[in-house]
Amino acid sequence: MKKSIVGLITILLLLFLVSSGCESSNTVASGENGNNSSEEILKNDSAQESGQLSQENLTSSEKSSPYIYWEYELGDITPENLSEGKSNAQDCVTYTQDGKYVAVGTGKKLTVIDVPDKKLLWEKTLGGNVSDISFSKDGKYLIAGEKSTDGYIYSLDAGTGNEIHSYRSADDLGTSTNSKYQPCIYKITAADDAVYIAAGRYWKESGYGLASRVYKFNPDGTLSWKLPANENYAQSVNWIDSSQDGKNVVFSTGDWTNSLGLNAVVYSVDDSGDLRWKYEIPPLKPYFVSAAIWHGLDISDDGSMVTAYTGDGRKYLFYDSEMMKPGDGKTAWDMKTPGDGKSSWATYDWQSNVTVPEEVEGSYIYAYGEAAKISSKNETLYLTGATLPAYYPDNISVAYPLENTLVSSDVEKGDTSWTYSLGGRCAGIFFSPDNRFFVLPVGKDLSSGNTQVQGIRVFDNQKPGNGNSRLI
Repeated sequence: MKKSIVGLITILLLLFLVSSGCESSNTVASGENGNNSSEEILKNDSAQESGQLSQENLTSSEKSSPYIYWEYELGDITPENLSEGKSNAQDCVTYTQDGKYVAVGTGKKLTVIDVPDKKLLWEKTLGGNVSDISFSKDGKYLIAGEKSTDGYIYSLDAGTGNEIHSYRSADDLGTSTNSKYQPCIYKITAADDAVYIAAGRYWKESGYGLASRVYKFNPDGTLSWKLPANENYAQSVNWIDSSQDGKNVVFSTGDWTNSLGLNAVVYSVDDSGDLRWKYEIPPLKPYFVSAAIWHGLDISDDGSMVTAYTGDGRKYLFYDSEMMKPGDGKTAWDMKTPGDGKSSWATYDWQSNVTVPEEVEGSYIYAYGEAAKISSKNETLYLTGATLPAYYPDNISVAYPLENTLVSSDVEKGDTSWTYSLGGRCAGIFFSPDNRFFVLPVGKDLSSGNTQVQGIRVFDNQKPGNGNSRLI
């Protein structure tokens, strides 16, 4: 009798997830949940006699299973030789805000599906491999970026796939016949009435070279401005984010090659591209000569908070109002001196307690800082990556304690509230539009090759407690 009730509740739960808008920009299909090891599940040690069932009190076999709404075959991708480097073919998924359309980019192929009608809307083949996609907030346009000799940014009619505008980033960034060194559209972020994009490329001759640009487009794909206006950043810009109204835009420059001796810099600009404030993050010496932020940059929807997570394992929180001060009458705002912006995590201890290098069994190792998200006004989330040596080509004798882990920190001091081990490499933290749910797609453990951890983890952001209690 109990198993029948659990089965019914599971079906209702999944239908609720689908109908409540858990489809998220850049998340996976409706209602998918992953498999979890027994160690990650809170056991039913003290089940209540009231008969009320909760996800914490279900065994692994009783937890929510994926509910297949509809399937569409996307086609085959020619495998690449991964031993030669990172694959150029990526998978990108994004929904319209209302969940009506879903777009999928796989290799050079772009597919848009009508979700309620369960039908293919259109398909299109780009000139290069799709690197990122996003619908405009009103759902009228699909903005797509590619990695190719041209590095085009496309604005397409969401309903038909017809090209409205295109922009060739190679005209700014340069290009190469070597696919590794071609321009790439790294991140597309849609605000209410604008689209912000980070693009760049790298090359290696006598040493590494970096070139990056930040763009603002109107939703229809017409260019509004670019930063810098007349030259490139000679650094990497891998991520960009915006408040919902588009009036506070954050991005960072840095040097992921750890060879150019550069600081990482977090920038805040307004919707005209004018600088509001910046904050410099020096290299974490003696381990590194440069600093960089990969995908670890996030701004709250209202623009009041910004968090950053460096690749070397340091986290920061910025209150936007405290980074600004009244102007001198000549400009609307004066910048504070780089590096002196106030934050509740202004001390070394608080800003450096995630996954920085530690000596373990004679080797200095750390876990790479992958991603960061502001989950509420009281909590920030950080996603750690694989274990790496602080000194190359040092050995990795053992896994870093917080490798491939979701870390929750309280906003007041930055202290770790709880951690949740994912067991494998995760691509990011993706929230539903209403912030009710967040999803983590987990791949295999790159160190051991274990594929048993692969799957989807779905969490209820409104539940109290740690990762186990929020897991659904």
